[in-house]
Amino acid sequence: MTTAMDTSSVMKHKRNELTSTSTTDYISGFDLISIEGYRQDGRKNDELRNFRVSFNVVPDADGSCYMEHGNCKLLATIYGPYEGESRSNQEQAVITCDFSMTSYCVSERRLRTFGDMKSQKLQMAIQRVFQQAVITETYPKSQIDIYLKILQSDGNDYCPCVNATTLAFINAGIPMKDFVCSSTVGYVQNKCIIDLNQQEEQQKSPQLTLTIMPQREDIVALSCESRVHHDIYNEMLDAATRANLQLFNLMKQAVFQQLKTALHVL
Repeated sequence: MTTAMDTSSVMKHKRNELTSTSTTDYISGFDLISIEGYRQDGRKNDELRNFRVSFNVVPDADGSCYMEHGNCKLLATIYGPYEGESRSNQEQAVITCDFSMTSYCVSERRLRTFGDMKSQKLQMAIQRVFQQAVITETYPKSQIDIYLKILQSDGNDYCPCVNATTLAFINAGIPMKDFVCSSTVGYVQNKCIIDLNQQEEQQKSPQLTLTIMPQREDIVALSCESRVHHDIYNEMLDAATRANLQLFNLMKQAVFQQLKTALHVL
């Protein structure tokens, strides 16, 4: 016969098992951050992935940028400004965005590489960001087209697309209010980690994406994937801001280097 004390002991043991299982599921069976403070790809919590850009990679475009950010590889191309199709009551330029992915850019084969719901949402988000950032009043009754092509994906596509588009606009000579920088932060094992790769993005952890104009100190877009305590939210927001400032410095250096190369050729 099972006594009340035995039953209580069994229930307590089951509760402990449930708690343990929940914790294991949260970190997906392994620690993303080692005891020494390094992530699975060897980076520290506040370290960006490798960053490399090239300009003028599409000769017939008004501006273009090829970017490698970690294992993410993409091409951003700008066409315009040119006379738009609808010119009535248009006091500023209209910005459009077309986003697509190669069929081999992700580990799982995609049946559709454009036109799906995720791509449409990203297109609209990019369009809203640069409708704010570009000085569209300079080009009334005109249109500017953004073409984004993901050649190899490494998790979040939105942030690299924003950063590459910024550099493509600068390469096209289209005036902007400021650089636009975007980065994602995750909260894992009670720590903030910046610039998530695909493995980190797939974990069941709170994630925050911040898009800013760093010199104007303006927030262009902000999203948080989970409900978190306001202290953690502020910590993630601060980490994302610092990550964007790092990106801003890298992007600014890339632009200056391109200018030096162009002047040297001239």
